[in-house]
Amino acid sequence: MKANCTLFVNTTPITMNALSTNEIEKFYELLIKKISLLSKLDVDDVKLIKSLFHFEHYPKDEPIIRVGEFADKAYYIISGYMKYYKLLESGDDLIIHLYAPDNFAASLDSFFKEERSKEELTCITDCYLFSISRPDLEILFSTNEKWGTFGRKLMETFLIEKEERIIDQISLTAQQRYIKLIETHPGIVQNVPIKLIASFIGVKPESLSRIRKQIN
Repeated sequence: MKANCTLFVNTTPITMNALSTNEIEKFYELLIKKISLLSKLDVDDVKLIKSLFHFEHYPKDEPIIRVGEFADKAYYIISGYMKYYKLLESGDDLIIHLYAPDNFAASLDSFFKEERSKEELTCITDCYLFSISRPDLEILFSTNEKWGTFGRKLMETFLIEKEERIIDQISLTAQQRYIKLIETHPGIVQNVPIKLIASFIGVKPESLSRIRKQIN
C-alpha cells in the first residue's frame, strides 16, 4: 500500500462541519446498527467507530477508485448506488457488483493485497458514505478479539455473496436472475440504469428489456 495515495480525483467531500449534529448522529446510527448485526457493541466500541469512520459525500458519476490506483479505503454506503466494474476495450462496463445503501464496498484485491486496482468503483447516484482507511481498519481489528471476529464475519459475508452470485449465473435463467434481483434488491432495479443491470445479471440490454415486458 502506498502512503499518501489519493483515490478521490476532482472531488470535494462534504465535511462533518457542513452537517448538523443530528444529521451526523443519524448517519452514525445506521453504521452502528449495521456493525451490531455482526458484533455486540458497548459504549467504547461506539466511540471507536466514530473515531475511525469518516463521513464523505461524492456526486453522481464520480469515480472513487480508478484503475491503477491503490484502494486504501473501504466504505459503508449510507445512501446512493455504486458500480464496481471493469472497463472493456469496447468501452462498455462489465459490472462485477452493484452496491446499494446499507452495504460495505471496497476493491477487495487492491485493499487487502496492497496492489493497484484492476477495476473501478464509481458512484451511479449521489452517494453519502463512511470511509475507513486500511491502517485504521487494522487498528480496529487489533483492538480486541471481538473486532477480529467482526472482520472474519464480514469477509464471510462477502465470500458467501460472491459464491451465490456465481451459482446463480450457472444455475438460473436470465429471467430468474432478474426476478431474484427484484426480490432481494428492489432499490437497485428502481435506481440503476437498465444497461448496468443487464451487465450485472449477464444479458444484453435488449434481452433484459424483453424480460421486463414478459414479467410486467
